[in-house]
Amino acid sequence: MAKRYGACMDVIESDHKPVRCKFHVQVAHVDRSVRRQEFGEVIRFNEKVRSILEQLRCVPETTVSTNNIRLQSQDTVILRITNKDVKEKAVFRIVCAGVCTVNEDEDESTYHSRGSYGFPRWLEVTPAAGIIKQDHFVDILVHHEEFHSLEEHFDGIPQNWWCEDTRDKEAMLSVNIQGSNATEIQSHQIIVRHCYSAKTVRIDSISNNSRKGQGGSVHRCDLRQQSGSSDAVDDFRDF
Repeated sequence: MAKRYGACMDVIESDHKPVRCKFHVQVAHVDRSVRRQEFGEVIRFNEKVRSILEQLRCVPETTVSTNNIRLQSQDTVILRITNKDVKEKAVFRIVCAGVCTVNEDEDESTYHSRGSYGFPRWLEVTPAAGIIKQDHFVDILVHHEEFHSLEEHFDGIPQNWWCEDTRDKEAMLSVNIQGSNATEIQSHQIIVRHCYSAKTVRIDSISNNSRKGQGGSVHRCDLRQQSGSSDAVDDFRDF
């Protein structure tokens, strides 16, 4: 509704006089609380909307081959993700939920999150994302990436191992699964442990030496038992 209309007579530089008009407009105001309530009623009682939402919540059933992986000296382990659903494709994405350094004097490890959920530099995961068809599986290569230079190693052992951090490292991987059209996500937790090679060599050598010592003592003990039993038989004969 036009409330006021007039021409600008003060303007003399133009043949066409500009005009101005003042309107009276009524704008409907939307009550957000009422709109939210009506939206909730539609979500709750509309069968078509409810069926669509149920489809969006559907996550395909998937399994992983293992929840614990140990890597050492550029090892590569295959992690298999299987989509058991025969109707829906599974979309997977693997991220690093946290990393930690294993301390032997601690019962539980404390994981620290990484920026952008990136993998540590000693770990390589290929592929880290993809789509699994119905009733199919995909093999993920989990590889220990050596980041030392060749000059720092001699026979596979760092030359300055006594001044390096030789503690084991762990990374918690989260395998996030969702449907191709779904919004819900389910996750599998995978613990990947990097065992230090030089530390393992030293532990193996110590354990082998201890086993040799134990083997010798057991052997001598067996001989003593055999000799003792033969002496008992001789004593019985003399009796």
